[in-house]
Amino acid sequence: MNDGKVEALQSTPNVSAPPLSGTVLVAGFDPSDSSLRLLNLGTFHESQVLAERAHALDKLDPRNAQKQVTVPAGSGVATVWPGSMEVPAGEVWYVSRLGLVTPAGVTGNILISRFPKKPDGTDKEYLAVDQAAGATTNYDLASAGELGEELRLVGGDKVTVRGVVTAAPAADVTVTLTAYGRKGKRLI
Repeated sequence: MNDGKVEALQSTPNVSAPPLSGTVLVAGFDPSDSSLRLLNLGTFHESQVLAERAHALDKLDPRNAQKQVTVPAGSGVATVWPGSMEVPAGEVWYVSRLGLVTPAGVTGNILISRFPKKPDGTDKEYLAVDQAAGATTNYDLASAGELGEELRLVGGDKVTVRGVVTAAPAADVTVTLTAYGRKGKRLI
């Protein structure tokens, strides 16, 4: 008795990737109607991103995702002191929170290389206005009013903390940026 199930199992589509004009076309042949159907690469891409997010290899915290910039005593007003941390090649970071600590006399901001550049080609600041001197703030990136989602950074991306002197410190002070979240192996 043929109820159609055997035919359905025997007619699974074949997938091929023939070159067309120097590009690759990913398609499948559907023998049920003898048609060639293009496969949506966005679907494959999205599944790999979801797999990256689901498999954390380590967490990001002060042990492995922190940058401290020392501002020397007597630094002149408006002097800029930057420091960067870079995502290692082959890794992907999902940053859920950024913690920024600015000492008295030094404002701070965060620059993210993944963001669109400013017209002059420099990295765009995360904060519209520098964080005030003498403040400790945690920025929950997934919350409303921030990014609304975790920040995905891949190998080579940089997160930079920038301290700007507003009053010359009498002793060395430190601006600290800490990323919190998880890291994994980059699949795409």
